Amino acid sequence: MTKSSFAARLARQGRVRAIPRVNSGSREEVVLKPDRDAPDVIAATLAMVARGITMLRAKRAVERALDEGNAVIELPMVEDQKALAKDLETAGIAITFRSVADRDLKEHFSVRLKGLRKRLGMSQEDFARCYNLDTKTVQGWEIGKIPDRGNRHLIRMIEKDPVTIRRLVNEG
Repeated sequence: MTKSSFAARLARQGRVRAIPRVNSGSREEVVLKPDRDAPDVIAATLAMVARGITMLRAKRAVERALDEGNAVIELPMVEDQKALAKDLETAGIAITFRSVADRDLKEHFSVRLKGLRKRLGMSQEDFARCYNLDTKTVQGWEIGKIPDRGNRHLIRMIEKDPVTIRRLVNEG
C-alpha cells in the first residue's frame, strides 16, 4: 500500500466528528437499563464517551444492557447527574446511580441491619454465626460503623433471600 492510496482511503471516509467532552465532574458508577424496545445505541454511546470513557467501552456497556437487561459502568467525569440521566433517557436508556443507592444504604445501615436481624429472629451472635461474620463486626455495624462495599452488598442480598445466602456463605 502506498502513502497516496492510504490518504485516498482516509479522504473517502470523511472527517472524524469531534465529540465534545465534559471537562470537570465526579466519578460515578451507573447501572444502565434499556427503557424501550429499540434504544438509540449511538446516542447513548456518545453520551457516555462525552463523560470520559472510550467509545468501545461505552458501546459494549450499552450492548450488555440490551443483551442482559442491565450493565454497570464507571464514568470518570460526570458533570451533573441530571444531565447524564436526561441524555441517556433521551436515547432510551434508564440509569440508576450506584452512589445514590449506596449512600442511602450507608446512611441507614445500622437501622436496616438491626431490623433485618430482628425480622430473622436472631441475636447479634446468631446472625454473625449464620452468615460467617465476626460478632464484633456486627456489633460495630449496629452502632454506626460503615462496612465496606462488599459487606454492604452481602447484607443487601441477605435482606432479599436470607435462606439462600446463608446456605451459600456456609458452603465449602
